[in-house]
Amino acid sequence: MIAATITRPEAVAARPALRLGLIDHALARWTEAQAEAIVQLKRDLAVVISAEALFTLMDLLGLDAEDAIASAVRTATALTRAALGPVGPD
Repeated sequence: MIAATITRPEAVAARPALRLGLIDHALARWTEAQAEAIVQLKRDLAVVISAEALFTLMDLLGLDAEDAIASAVRTATALTRAALGPVGPD
């Protein structure tokens, strides 16, 4: 998909945005109360919740899949806490 995005940018709109739906669902209870913070948090989480992020952690940094996922979860948790404060157990 990355190669197609670069070589055929017209195909970008056809990419499924599954992560955006998951992020919307996860943050649904906060959307009205903290609208501006939520908009930026959704952008931030979209970067973390991506194949590209996992490729970087695994291919470039040498993490195995389990450690790469754990790293992404820690990053997403840190972003969420920074934007919204504590949101649940560690």
